[in-house]
Amino acid sequence: MIKYCTLLLILLLATTAGAVPPAPWESDEIIGKAAPDFTLKTLDGKDFSLSTLKGKTILINFWATWCPPCVEELPSMNKLYLRYKQKGFEVVAISLDSSTAKVKKYIAKNPLNFIVLLDPDKRVAKKLYKVSAQPTSYLISGEGKVVRKFFGSEDWSDDVIQKEIQGLLK
Repeated sequence: MIKYCTLLLILLLATTAGAVPPAPWESDEIIGKAAPDFTLKTLDGKDFSLSTLKGKTILINFWATWCPPCVEELPSMNKLYLRYKQKGFEVVAISLDSSTAKVKKYIAKNPLNFIVLLDPDKRVAKKLYKVSAQPTSYLISGEGKVVRKFFGSEDWSDDVIQKEIQGLLK
């Protein structure tokens, strides 16, 4: 119910602001297909392409510092990354903040061990991954296929999620 209410509020705010996000079901179109490749900037201004992680199991997370459910799930996501990074697991957190300074300030106070990228114009989020609300995450297999979408915040220590990731890492 909370996810549904959050979605309605986001759609209402986006529509009144003149920007209509993709419909939530549009992101389902990429499930089972090759993960769209992209290049975005890191916090230190370097280019980073998803294709550099070829062969790894990847969790892509679209988030923002102003999004309470986003920041709520980041600590458990960090623990997930630390648990499986030696087995070929990567987390790529893509901030949709318009201010790089705000993201850097947040990370300075709340260190994350995984890759953090910037998508201030939401080009990758909206056009490639059809993100309609934050947080939205995608699990990508080592073969580069999108296997699952997570809509809303998650407890990344959940047994079902852990088993799914373990299965992809084998």
